[in-house]
Amino acid sequence: MIAYTLKRLGGIAITLLLLSLFTFMLSRTVPGGPWMQGAEIPMSEEQTAAFMAKYGLDKPLWQQYLVWLRNALTLDFGRPFSTPERTVTQLIGEVLPYSALVGGLAATLAITLGVTLGTIAAARQDSWLDTIVTSYAVAISTVPSFVMGYILVYFFAAKLRWLPAGSWGNPDEPKDVALHLILPVIAYALPATGGVARWTRQCMAEAMASDYVRTAYAKGVRPFGVMAKHVLRNALIPMVTSFWPLFPGMMTGSMFIETVFGLPGLGKYFVMSSTNRDYPLVLGITMFWAILIALTYFFTDILYGLIDPRVRVTER
Repeated sequence: MIAYTLKRLGGIAITLLLLSLFTFMLSRTVPGGPWMQGAEIPMSEEQTAAFMAKYGLDKPLWQQYLVWLRNALTLDFGRPFSTPERTVTQLIGEVLPYSALVGGLAATLAITLGVTLGTIAAARQDSWLDTIVTSYAVAISTVPSFVMGYILVYFFAAKLRWLPAGSWGNPDEPKDVALHLILPVIAYALPATGGVARWTRQCMAEAMASDYVRTAYAKGVRPFGVMAKHVLRNALIPMVTSFWPLFPGMMTGSMFIETVFGLPGLGKYFVMSSTNRDYPLVLGITMFWAILIALTYFFTDILYGLIDPRVRVTER
C-alpha cells in the first residue's frame, strides 16, 4: 500500500506540473492581453509597458513560468490584475463558500435521486419502471446544466413567479437565500442524476447476478433483506468511489450555472478572468480545482483499497 500511495502521489505531481505548464502557455499564447486595446481597462503603450514590467510579463515565457512555479509551490498564485489589493488565494477563499454551498447541495440531491432511481430500475429489471428510469437517465444526461437553468427560470420565475430568477438574495435572511438557491441547485443537480442512476443500476445488477445473492434467495431471505444486506452493501464500494468525486467537482463551481443565475462563485470569477486575460486568477482557479480533484481521487483510491481487501491482494 505504501508503494502504491507513493506511486499515485508521484503521478499526481507530474499531472499537476503538466497541467500548469499547458495552462500557462495557453493563456499567454491567446492574442491580446489584460491592458491591450479592447481590454476592460485599455491603456497607452507606455502604461502597458510599465504594467508588464511590474508583473514580469516582459520576460521570456520560460522565465515567467519558473517564477510562477516557484511561488505556486508555496500556494502563492500572485495577485489578480483586476483586484490587486488581495491575492488570488484570498479571493478563492472568499468566493469558494458560495460555490461549495450550491455544488454540495446539488451533488447531494443528484446522488440521492440518482441512487434511488437506479435502485428501483435494478430491482425491477426489464419492467416498465426500468424502461422509464433508463430513458429518463439517458435523456436528462444530454441536457446541459445551463439549458436546464434557463428552462427552470422561464417556467418557475418568469411565468409562474414562484421563485426568484437569480442572484444570491439577502445574506442576512436565510429564508431569502434558500429561495434563491432552489433553482440553481435543481438545475445543477438534474443532469447529473442520469449518470448516477445508470451507474447505480449497473452496479446493483451485477451484484444481483452474483452467487451469494442466489444463495440468499435459496435460504429463504426476503427480497428486501437481500437488496439491503447483500446487493446494496456490495454494490456500494464501486458506487462510493465513483460518486465521491462528484462533491469536489460540483463544489468548485459551475461557470454556466453561476453565470445564468448571477451567483458570486468561482465559476463566475473564472469566466471574468478568462475574458479579461487575468493570468494569475485563471491559473490560480485552474490549479486549485485540479489539486482538489486530484486529491479527491487519490483519497478515494486509498479508501477503496482499505475497504476492499482484494485490491491489496492483487497488488501483492
